[in-house]
Amino acid sequence: MKKIFPLVLSLSSILSFSQINMSPQATHYNDPYQVTVSANGTIYYTTDGNTPTLSSNSASNSLQILIDSNKEIKAFVVNSGTASSIVSRKYYTGALPTADIYFKMPSNWANGSCTMVNMINPNAVNGFAIDTIWPGFPMINTRCKNWYQLTRNFENATLSFNNCSPFPNIFGSISTNTVSMDSVIFYDFTSGPISNPPSCVNLGTKEGKVPLVTLVKIYPNPVSEVLKIDSDKDFKEYEILDESGKMVSKNRVHLKEIAIRHLASGNYFIKLKDPQNNTIVLKFIKK
Repeated sequence: MKKIFPLVLSLSSILSFSQINMSPQATHYNDPYQVTVSANGTIYYTTDGNTPTLSSNSASNSLQILIDSNKEIKAFVVNSGTASSIVSRKYYTGALPTADIYFKMPSNWANGSCTMVNMINPNAVNGFAIDTIWPGFPMINTRCKNWYQLTRNFENATLSFNNCSPFPNIFGSISTNTVSMDSVIFYDFTSGPISNPPSCVNLGTKEGKVPLVTLVKIYPNPVSEVLKIDSDKDFKEYEILDESGKMVSKNRVHLKEIAIRHLASGNYFIKLKDPQNNTIVLKFIKK
């Protein structure tokens, strides 16, 4: 199912100098397009993913940026000598990166395997959000030891696998935990993400290279006060973004716990960064 992103602007967000708005909300179109960045004050910005400073390009109240190639816009606003937090969003145009999804399902799944995909970057295809309706996208049998495959187009996303039952939460319906991915993932139903798939699967990947996949879980989800990280990987800092892509919180990770009690109820993304500056993005719900 496709839906057009609504442009929702509240009076309070327009009047608040610390609120930076970027539109359109959809972050991919086939043809070049303009992104409007607006706020009440002087906007400092970059388009290459670097952190903006007071020495960066600037504009008063509003500016337009041509998206004729993939760009990551970062911006903050200064009003009466006070600087806002940095807002970041990636915009895409033209062909999207290919993502290869591999899943080893249990041998007793009679209807094959399906995948529920939640695109993060970009969040749309040619201006349309792609709603994944249960059970999601059917996967193709690779004829290799119960491994199934699906190719989609995105830079990163979260996804889960299920047994293609007609409805979720009914007797016989089985689904995995949600996991994040970039260009390639190999997910074994028993072991979770792996980095050593059988050669009959690996031969079909780009250049035969298998990335190291690390399982990262956050819990409880939904959460009311403290979000906990379950992973062998150590993360040094985090960013929390709301559904519009605005960063609402940023800090260092302490003891794999993150206080979120100050957030309003709603859907959020948390970006975890390790010491090598690799990032993982996961979605959570604040109760």
